Formats: sequence, C-alpha cells, structure tokens
Amino acid sequence: MIKKDKDLILHLKVYKIILLFILVVPALKSQAQGLMFNSNDALMSERTAYTVFSSDAPTFHDHLRMNFDLSLWDNEHLGYVFNIIDSHKNSYSLTYIYNINGSPALNFNIDSKSNKIKIPLHLSQLNKRIWINVKVDIDLKANAVTFYVNGQVYKAVDFGFDDQITPIITFGKNPHYSDVPKMAVKNLTISNDSKTYTFPLNEWSGNDVHDNSGEIVGHVDNPVWLINSSYFWEKRTTFNFHEVAGANFNLQDQSLLIFKSDSLIRYDMKSGRISAQAFQNKVPVPLFLGKSIINTRENKLYAYEVLRAPKPGPCVASLDLATLKWEVVGNANIKEQRHHHNIFYDKDQHDLYLFGGYGSFAYHNDFFKLNKQTDNWDKAIFTGDRITPRFFSASSQANGNNEVYIFGGYGNQSGNQIVGGRHFYDLYQVNLNSHTIKKCWEIKPNEEDFVPTNNLIISKDGQYFYALCYPHERPKTQLRLYKFSIKDGSYQVVSGTIPVTSERIESDINLFFNPVQDEFFCVIQEFTDPNRSTIRILALEFPPVSQQEYEQSQKAIAPPRPVFRYVILGGVAILIIGMAFLIIKKRRIGKSTQEPLAEEDSSIAVINKKNDEKRANAIYLLGEFTVYDKNSRDITYLFSPKIKQLFILLLLNSRNATGVVSKKISTVLWPDKDVAKTKNIKGVTINHLRNIIADIEGIELTFLNDTYCFKLHDNLFCDYFTVTASLEQMNGSEKPAEVTILQYFDLIARGGLLQYIPETWLDDIKLGYEETLMPVILPEVKKVYESGDFRKTLDITRVVLNIDPFNDTALKYKLKALRRIKGIEYARKVYEEFTTEYEKSLGISYQVPFEKICSNKSELR
Repeated sequence: MIKKDKDLILHLKVYKIILLFILVVPALKSQAQGLMFNSNDALMSERTAYTVFSSDAPTFHDHLRMNFDLSLWDNEHLGYVFNIIDSHKNSYSLTYIYNINGSPALNFNIDSKSNKIKIPLHLSQLNKRIWINVKVDIDLKANAVTFYVNGQVYKAVDFGFDDQITPIITFGKNPHYSDVPKMAVKNLTISNDSKTYTFPLNEWSGNDVHDNSGEIVGHVDNPVWLINSSYFWEKRTTFNFHEVAGANFNLQDQSLLIFKSDSLIRYDMKSGRISAQAFQNKVPVPLFLGKSIINTRENKLYAYEVLRAPKPGPCVASLDLATLKWEVVGNANIKEQRHHHNIFYDKDQHDLYLFGGYGSFAYHNDFFKLNKQTDNWDKAIFTGDRITPRFFSASSQANGNNEVYIFGGYGNQSGNQIVGGRHFYDLYQVNLNSHTIKKCWEIKPNEEDFVPTNNLIISKDGQYFYALCYPHERPKTQLRLYKFSIKDGSYQVVSGTIPVTSERIESDINLFFNPVQDEFFCVIQEFTDPNRSTIRILALEFPPVSQQEYEQSQKAIAPPRPVFRYVILGGVAILIIGMAFLIIKKRRIGKSTQEPLAEEDSSIAVINKKNDEKRANAIYLLGEFTVYDKNSRDITYLFSPKIKQLFILLLLNSRNATGVVSKKISTVLWPDKDVAKTKNIKGVTINHLRNIIADIEGIELTFLNDTYCFKLHDNLFCDYFTVTASLEQMNGSEKPAEVTILQYFDLIARGGLLQYIPETWLDDIKLGYEETLMPVILPEVKKVYESGDFRKTLDITRVVLNIDPFNDTALKYKLKALRRIKGIEYARKVYEEFTTEYEKSLGISYQVPFEKICSNKSELR
C-alpha cells in the first residue's frame, strides 16, 4: 500500500480538535448583526421584503408585542419600516419620513385612514449602525397601541381591534406599499403573555430566516445580511501611480488623503466621491516612501522622509489642508533609513515622535522627537522596561493620559541583522509625560508567524486594540484583523482575509478607523518598483465578527444551557488529552518516513510549491487548493473549511455528471449529526457556495432528483481533470503516440491530490489517482535521465517518491542525477539519509549498496 503523510494528517486533525475547544464558548455568544434593506435607491423588484411568518402565522390573544433594534440613515425618502395586516385585511404601518425642515420622524398609521402616532427622532441617530430600540405593545383588548422609543412613551387608542390577531407582519416592501427607507433591523422579538418568537437575524446568506432554535420561520426577498460586511473586507477603490504617493486619513472630513508630487486626491469615505486638486506649489520633499502624519489641531498634513535625499534638501514639509500650500519645515533627518518605523503625536499634537524601524542592516529601538527650532530629530530618553530593536511594530495614537501603545514586530535583542531575527508578540505602554515604558504582556500565538501593520486602533472602552496582521516574509500573503485584550493579550481573528502582494520593502499598509461611520478601513500601498505604486482601499463594518461567530451564524441554533456547555467542554478536554497522548506515543515509536530529505539544490523546484498559472476560471486540486474567478482573481480565501469540503465533494462527483444525493452530503460533511437536523445548515452552506461560484464562468450548481451536481463547461479549467483525462488516454488501448505525461508535468509537480486537506473520505480518491499516475510517470524517469536532462530527472523522482517514498527505481535515478549535478559525495550523503529513514520505518536495512547504484561501472551501462 502506498504510504500516506500520516503525521501531517494527525497534526491537522488534532489542531482542528484543539481549535474547536478554543472556539466553542465564543461561538455560542455570537452577536446578531442584522438585516439591511435595499431601499428606494434600488429598483422596485430589488427592494427588500421580510415576512416574519412566511406560513402558518400564529394567533396572538390580548396583546401583540414587538421589540427590535432599528438603524436608519435616510435623509431623502419616505418608507415603510413594518406593516401588519390582520384577518379582516385591516392594515397598520410604521413609516419613516425625513421632513423638509430636517425633522425625521416615525409614524404609526391605520393605512389609508389616519396617522395615529408621531415619534420624533434626532438627526444624530440617522447613521448606519446606530441602533434605536423600538418597542411596541398592541393591546387588543384595550384597542390601544403604545410605542417606547428613546426613553419616551407614545400612545394612541380607538383602533377597533379584535381580542385576537393572526398577523401578517412584513418589514420593508410589503403587499400594499413598495417604499423602503435606508434601514437595517436586528434582534426582533414577537410575543404576547404566553408565547415568544425570537429572530436574531444573524444569517449570512439565503432567503430563509430562522428563529433562535434554528427553525425556518420567515422569508426575505433581496436580503443584505450585515454579518458579511462585518467579516469580509469590501473593496472600495484602487489608484495607480507612476510615482511615489502617500496616503493618510483625515478624521475631520472623513476622507482619505492621497498626495502626489503636484496634487491632492480626496476619497470621501462616506459617499465614495473622489475629487482632485492641484497644490499651490509642488511637494518640496522628494517622495521615496511617501510617509506622512496628519495634525488635526493645525489642519495640516506633514510629509517627511527619514533618510536625506542624495542631494541635501528639505526632509519635512507641511501641507495646509485649507489652502493646499506646502511649507518647508526643515532638513531634519536620521543618518540611516528606518523602514517600517512608528510615528505618533502626543495627546495635544505638539510633539512628534518616531520609534524603531530597519535600516543599514540593523533593527532599531530608539525614540526620536522632532525639534523644529533646531531642525533636528532629537533622541528621546525613556526609562523603565526596554523594547528590543525591531521593525514592523504597530503603535496607537496617544490617549487622554498621554500614553501610546506599541505592539509586536520583528527583530532581535542586539539589533544586528547578522545574528538573525524573531517575531515579537508583546505590548508596551509608553507614557509621554513621564517618559517611562511599561511592558504589559508577551504571548506566543500557536499559529503561523505574523507582524502587525502600522496602526493600532484602541476600542472606545480602552479594553482592546485592533491590528491588521500578516506573515510579512511571504511575497503573496494575506491580511486579517485581530482583536487583542490590553489586559492579558488574549486575542481572536475578527475578519476574513485580504490578499496582498508585498514584494518590496517600500510596501506599506495602514489600518484606520472612522468613528463617525463606525467602520475600519485598510489602505494598502504596493510597489512594483521604486517609482510605481498602487493604493487600494478596503472597508469593514464595525463591530467585526470572528471566524467562529461567522461560521456559527450558519447554524442559527440556540445556545445550550450552562450545564450542557460544561459537558461539552469536559468532553472536548478529555478528547484533547487523549489525542496528545497518542501523538506522544506515535513519536516514541518512530517518525513518519515522509520527513523530507535534505534539499539537494535550491534552484530546483520543490513538488509542493504553488506553481500554477494565474488564469481565469481555474480550479487547482493538485498540491495547494486554489481557485481563480473570471477576472483571474484568487478567491480561495472565500472558501471556509466546510464550504471547501462541499465544493470538492460536488466537483469530484460532477466530472461524469453523476452528482451527489442530498443525504450523502449530510453524512460526509456532518457525520456526527442526524441527517434530518442538518437540513438548515446544509441549505445555508449550499447557498453560500452558490454566491462564491457566481463569479466563476463555466460552472453552475444544479439540483435535480434530490441530487446536487455541477454543470461544467469547456471554459472551466481544473488541473486534476486535465491530468486525469490524459492518464486515461495513456492507460487506454489506443494510446496516442504524441501524448506523454510530461506535457502535464507542471501540473503534476504541484503536489498530490488535495494533499493539504486530510479528510478521510478523500483517501480512496487520492489513492486511486496515485495508482493511476505511477505506472505512467515511472517509465519517464529513465527516458529523461538518458536524454541528459538531470534536473528534470530530479523533478520527476520527487513526484514518485512523494507517492512511494521507498521506490527503488526513483531512488536509483535520483542518486544518479545528483552524482552528475552535485558530485558523488553529495549523492552518497543523500543515500545515507535515505537508508537511515528506511531502517527506522521498516525495521530492516536497505539491501542495495550505494556503489551498485552510483559506481562508474553502472554509469557506463
């Protein structure tokens, strides 16, 4: 039997179990994000209509009470918040209107008859994500309606109600009226004295609305689920420049300011409007990095370069944002460059500080303060705890106590780059009054190493900070938003990913927060060369949600009772201890033979390297799972683990148009659940998958005879299907002479089939692929070697040995090729490593001596 990478699979499974343990409790506390409505700005057919009870509406006796949170940000339209129709076809509505005199109000009406209640609102409440709690009590016996809004009570009588009502309740567009204001609703409760229906409205996709027990009760047309904008970063706009440009956020007018050598571009974060104005004079500072900071007290933007230009000249200049005139501040500079340093003002915006950075093959930890009088960056001395030299750290703005927080980075104790570096995950409180430093904590995250981007955003209560983090050592990497506790460093990831290219050290990333709009936005400045840059702007609604909260929103189930929660935690803890014991036991028995041999030549591609062409409508299953949409955009990050499993299950069963029956999807993806109880979560997962593949041409999800299947077209590319089709041709009775497996070797060399996805239901499929590939690719080793292409020989032997680590033929030609490229002693070293692993794994010595494989005599044969 072909050996699998058992250690990798075991590690991943244990990691998933531990991750589940960490996430159980937070996931049960997920907060509702709400439902946003397409308003009068949209076509009538695209406006949102939410029917609370889509079938079999309950009957309420004596009272009908409603409680919900409402957000409004409309200063143009009249629209319907909700509408109630009783069994006599009487219609009652809560409407919203923004009056000409600027006095917004809610009105409760008997439709087509009279306005019964008017509820004034404050202009300050008209903002997205500002929630107004609305309570309404319809007293059927007393023929009265009472509203509780903004701490005020509004009541009217004489409605003519019956003692009971079976209501049709609709929010937004309703059977009688199509006007919808710009609004959102969350945390809806419908009740009387004997029954209560709760609707968190925390779904992430689809048209079904669940109550808090997970049952589908309502239906919504054209929904906009707010949780998506609090998890996925939304691309706003992109600017391309043939020069260096800088960017910063101006809180005063809520605009992103992008400055070039001759003009200023303003991007209004609220309206999305873009405007450009020429400066009165050109920027006096040569822009190499485009670094800047805004002084809101002076209404000025300061541009600066730490390292002096080749010719002496200004290094700091200020732009008056009212007049757009530049003034030279001075020639102050630091002797060496300080890439990825931190810069911040004191709380009164009088003193400007600079910390850390990298330059001249050294990491730095000194503080400088700009002295305008002497035109110099003076060293600022701080006492207390020492911050080790670093770059890629992040800093906050000064708070009311004149304290700045500095977090993380990369460097070392000495600051000398020659001795290497390490990642830091520590937080320091820097007091700019007393010039003291206090270390708050240091943690060791159990995940891939990362660094923060420039800015820390402190929460309003001062208990947390937010930071965008990413693995900086990878040129093509991904950003994610993290939320850290200032008290102890506990953290969670609270957003989806942002793909980013960081090929050059000049690349710069900033995180900003707009408290007026309640949203984060990320500004990415990517350099392709020192004189060409791209600035991308993305936004994320506040509050952000964690990955576990986002995935929990699919399930729409009520939190378990406390006792049951402890049972879960105890069971998972026992399971973790058991798995840890098994790992230790396995390690003592012996390591897996899949430990890679030493890399023979750094110039030779490694099998598992992601080596795909960035092409449109492409799916890669060999090696690292990757998907590109119709615009050649990498959308792999959209596939959560469960959606990825569903996608792969359907795709592998759609090549021959067989598909997968609904029940099998449930048993494969949720093997620990009763099939009947997976209906809701399965439906939500399938709907989300439909949304993702909507941007891929050539693939369409169909449902017929209780079977899901992808309809695949010729313009869709899948590497596995391409390789499999060629293998079938070569193994067939009529093998075309011109077809060889080497035509598809770049695809095969990416790695094994879904090798990083260790699901047990994939094992037979993976084994079948390997057993089909081996008899076709193994004969090519000898042919390629005898043709004199020794590097290609090594590439092919890697593929074979990845499948069968102890294949004699592959080993033979690997050593022969290494002897030709690196010499006989190097080949002997690799042979000895192989035989050591062979004996450890199989318990016997390898019988073929090195001389028989690599002697001069064997080379002459």
